[in-house]
Amino acid sequence: MKIFSLIIILIFSSVGFAKAQIGGENIYPFLRLCISGNYASLGGFVPSADFRGVNSVKANPALLDSLDDKTLSLNYISYLADIKYGSFSYAGKIKNAIILAGGIDFFDYGDFLMTDISANELGHFTCKDHVFFFSAAKNLMKNFSLGLDAKTIFSKLEQYRSSALCFDFGCVYNIENKKLTIGFTAKNFGFKLKSYTNSDLEKLPIELRLSVSKQLLYAPIKFSVTAHNLQKPKLDDDFFTSVADHFIISLEVFPQGVFSVKAGFNFLAHNDLYVSGMSPFPGFSFGADLRLKKFSVQYSRQCIAFSQNSNLFTAEIFFSSIPKRKSL
Repeated sequence: MKIFSLIIILIFSSVGFAKAQIGGENIYPFLRLCISGNYASLGGFVPSADFRGVNSVKANPALLDSLDDKTLSLNYISYLADIKYGSFSYAGKIKNAIILAGGIDFFDYGDFLMTDISANELGHFTCKDHVFFFSAAKNLMKNFSLGLDAKTIFSKLEQYRSSALCFDFGCVYNIENKKLTIGFTAKNFGFKLKSYTNSDLEKLPIELRLSVSKQLLYAPIKFSVTAHNLQKPKLDDDFFTSVADHFIISLEVFPQGVFSVKAGFNFLAHNDLYVSGMSPFPGFSFGADLRLKKFSVQYSRQCIAFSQNSNLFTAEIFFSSIPKRKSL
């Protein structure tokens, strides 16, 4: 009960600092993009889903505590309109059982043609974003871990530049006898170092997430429910749709062996992107993970809109033995 009380206090404390933070109202929207094949397959970052790899820091820095070995990760995503992004990261254990990780995320939006108001060509310009991160996690007591992720952001949009320093906080609590995991994250709290336009209206995309993952007692199947954007409840005339927009549901199937499959459904993505008479699948995602002795290869496909999908590839290298899925 003490752990549950601590998690509740952390959530409400974070809400007290989080102001308006929904898509379209903040800078650095790329911080919400999913950079991990496993998590993209689940419909987004699930703070309670532990894949025992360095990419877990993207969902919840506290999940790093389950890492047993030095791990190198490479991610690459082919997104919409020739947008490409990915990451490179590395993690390992040091003394006092602290897990450290670090790396870089990159976002390349392609080459753009610059013109004047008369459509005369003036040249070309690019837009790119980079995030350098450093993370740490430690188990504080039985079945309870804390983690912190520090990020330095550099953004370049044509002649405009911006930078910031922000932090992600996370905690994880495992109830082993029930094979239940609870995860919470408070993401992107920090401050700007440089603004695009010296405007106070440029706010960081703060987000709070709480998730619960439950593995069946006698089957290799796990269900997860994630509540996101808790810092700003979005309630309107359609009450049930407004509530559903805060949830992601996910499924994992991992039979004994080296192969697993995953699927997820993001209600907000579906309701925002669905167009009547077009594809009914926006918000759906699915993928697979092949784990061999020294490495893991992950693939996910996210259905974004009619005829528009994104493909994400992840490779993780393990420097001694492959991390086994954690058995609760």
